[in-house]
Amino acid sequence: MAKRISGTKEWSVESVNIVLGCSHKCRYCYARANALRRKQIPNHQAWGESYFRLREKEVYKRRKNVGGTVMFPSTHDILPQFLEPSLTVIRNILEAGNRLLIVSKPHLECIEAICREFECYREKMLFRFTIGAISNEILGYWEPGAPTFEERFASLKHAHDKGFATSVSCEPLLESDNVRAMFDTLAPYITDSIWIGKLNGIDYRVEPGAATEAIRRIKDGQTDEKVRTIYEALKDEPKVRWKESYKGVLGLELAMEAGLDV
Repeated sequence: MAKRISGTKEWSVESVNIVLGCSHKCRYCYARANALRRKQIPNHQAWGESYFRLREKEVYKRRKNVGGTVMFPSTHDILPQFLEPSLTVIRNILEAGNRLLIVSKPHLECIEAICREFECYREKMLFRFTIGAISNEILGYWEPGAPTFEERFASLKHAHDKGFATSVSCEPLLESDNVRAMFDTLAPYITDSIWIGKLNGIDYRVEPGAATEAIRRIKDGQTDEKVRTIYEALKDEPKVRWKESYKGVLGLELAMEAGLDV
């Protein structure tokens, strides 16, 4: 039986991370849920606070050519306080001959620095900015430490204007009723793709005490019926890609090889 390809493996053959914890403190964070399950943190609140440090060995680790796309990062974000180490690891990945997928809820100062430092590697790089909503009220609730929509949009435009390949991840899709407007707003600055997917594991990843109404809105926005409605609205857009959580509902073929990004 073929191995199921899901999560980060849909996009890359290897992921690199250099920070434990993340100050964005997204309420649905899978990495935080895993750390709690493994007893690496005593509670949700420790993530990005007492549990928040640089893994220096990972920064300076000698990188190999993995024969496919490397994703950086996947369990934290590219944060201003760790910008210089992030630039170091990006350089190490690229100098090893890898293709690099940068995934981020972007801070503009970080994206400006990356574009400035790695202009000569543009052909080997793809930015994928996580933008699950236009509403700052929604973003601020689910991703309380992350940048506003305006800063993420500015980052997307900056990378695009500097000639880098750009894409967007609407996984998790936090504002399902506004997905058409989101696509129309973002698409002119996307050269590659826009991915749409569910907020996975909502019943066990989301921290205790999350607002019942906020959870209800997410669940209502990712029912099978809603998924099909979104699919019908965007299925003819060539830039749109569907994450495994949507493909399972829609009966679409799953990726059979890691890192195909299709």
